[in-house]
Amino acid sequence: MKYLFPLAALLFWATAVFGDGGTMLLHRDAGAFTVTLFAAPQPLHTGAADLSVMVQDRGSGEVLLDPTIDITVGSETVRLARGQASNRLLQAATVNFSKPGKWPLTMLVHRGNDLAQLTTECTVEPDRSRATLVWFYVLLPVGIILLFIIHQVLKLRSEV
Repeated sequence: MKYLFPLAALLFWATAVFGDGGTMLLHRDAGAFTVTLFAAPQPLHTGAADLSVMVQDRGSGEVLLDPTIDITVGSETVRLARGQASNRLLQAATVNFSKPGKWPLTMLVHRGNDLAQLTTECTVEPDRSRATLVWFYVLLPVGIILLFIIHQVLKLRSEV
């Protein structure tokens, strides 16, 4: 029983962690590169989101580990870093979406003399509280039990 609270705290904390990768938002050839953009969580919602990028040589398909990648989301520009991604093939950064809607996203990939710019748009949904979903699943069995009790009471009354 004494481990119940720490376990519950760990589970709630773990739900806020973003993994590297996520769902692919973009896969496109640009200049000398093939660029793949991943986002987590999916669907994107207001608040923090993890954007990860993998850059490959367009000709050979080899993953390039040393390009400089800047992402501009709305008016905020962030530089992606390898240290933020546990997957060594990706560079990542955390971006904050302040409101729902369509957000323009521009990536600038630079390596040596090669430069590529890609643009796309991502849809950000309103933050739906996980508490609502949890309460639904907590109250669903209670509702079913109450319906069963009502059914049994009505059944007993009809037999009398």
